[in-house]
This record gives sequence, C-alpha cells and structure tokens, in this order.
Amino acid sequence: MQIKQLMLAACLGTAVAVAGLTGCNTGGRTTGTYIDDRKVASRVKGALDDAPVYKFPNVDVSSFNGTVQLNGFVATPDQKQQAAQIASRIEGVRQLVNNITVQSMPMSPTGRTNSAPVYNNNNPPITPPNNIP
Repeated sequence: MQIKQLMLAACLGTAVAVAGLTGCNTGGRTTGTYIDDRKVASRVKGALDDAPVYKFPNVDVSSFNGTVQLNGFVATPDQKQQAAQIASRIEGVRQLVNNITVQSMPMSPTGRTNSAPVYNNNNPPITPPNNIP
C-alpha cells in the first residue's frame, strides 16, 4: 500500500512540475533561448552599472533572441553613445537597438529633471525651484 501512495505522490509531483514549466511565458522562444536572453540582459545591465564614469541608473535593458534593446534617459549624447558601446561588447549581444533618449533638461543627482512636477500625497503638483543642485 505504501508503494502505491509513493507512486501516486511522484506522479502528481511530476504533473505539477510539467504544468508549471509549460505555463511559463517565454514569448515564443525556447526555454533555453529565454534563459540566454535573461542572462545577456543581466550582463548588459551589470556592465552599465559598473561603468566607471556613468552608472546609467535610468536605462532599462531587455533582450529577445539576442537583440538587446536599451530604453531610458541620459543627460548627454556622449552617455547614449557610451551605453551603446558598453552593451555591444557583451557576449551574446547579436544586435543592439539604442532607444535611449537624451534629456533636454539637466538632471538632478536623483535622475529627475529640475523642472519636473512633484506630486505630494495627492496634492496638486508643484514645480521645484531651478536652484536645486
């Protein structure tokens, strides 16, 4: 009787595992390609975060079948170009789409533009003064 219960538990466990894996949305990619894309995106984001001059906190990285896409904001055209150079050197990047936008307003250390409205607990937006460092 114990062997039957063990076999039933093993079959149920296998069924749950298979159902869980097939339920993953890999966007039409094989599981291996999906995992490779996640690794490539992670390596690109890590390289951008480790950049000696710019840390690129406002740049998101995604990857699909080896095509890496950069999205977000930087302060200068040089930063946009450097982010693309860093990303293109990462192993596994087959193609790079650089959708980074150069902000026309200077950014504060927090990454916000100095004239962006600030919302405070459902109160009307306020515009910060331009003298904020």
